[in-house]
Amino acid sequence: MYPTPSLEFTSKNWTVPEGTLPVFDRRVQHLPMQDIILIQGDGNYTLFYCSNGKRIMVSKTLRDYEKLMTESSSFFRIHKSYLINLAYVQRYDVKGEDCVWMKDGQIISIARRRKHQFAAYMRQYLSH
Repeated sequence: MYPTPSLEFTSKNWTVPEGTLPVFDRRVQHLPMQDIILIQGDGNYTLFYCSNGKRIMVSKTLRDYEKLMTESSSFFRIHKSYLINLAYVQRYDVKGEDCVWMKDGQIISIARRRKHQFAAYMRQYLSH
C-alpha cells in the first residue's frame, strides 16, 4: 500500500475544485463542503459525517483539514475534536448547556474557551 500524500502537497500541486476537500479513502475524492455535516478528529484519523448518511474515515488529522479551510468557509472548530458545518446547526446554547444540536441529531459540546467566539461567529453567519 502506498502512503497518501500530505494535504498541503495535494492542495498546492493538484487541482482541488473550489468548495471541496480532498479525501483519501482508498482513492482520492473531492468531497463537496456543503455535503459535510461535521468532521470529527480522533488522533491521527478523521471521520467525515456526510448529509447522505455516509461516513468516511481517513488517516489524516483534523488539524490538516482545518488548515485547508478558508476564512469564508462555514466551518468552525467548536472543540478539539470537532469541526462543524454551521449550515447544519439546528440550535445552540452558549449560556446553559454549552452544546450544539446538529440537524442529523448529534449533540456536540462547545469548548469553554471557544463558546464566546462561536457565538459571535454564528451570529455573523446567520446575518448573511
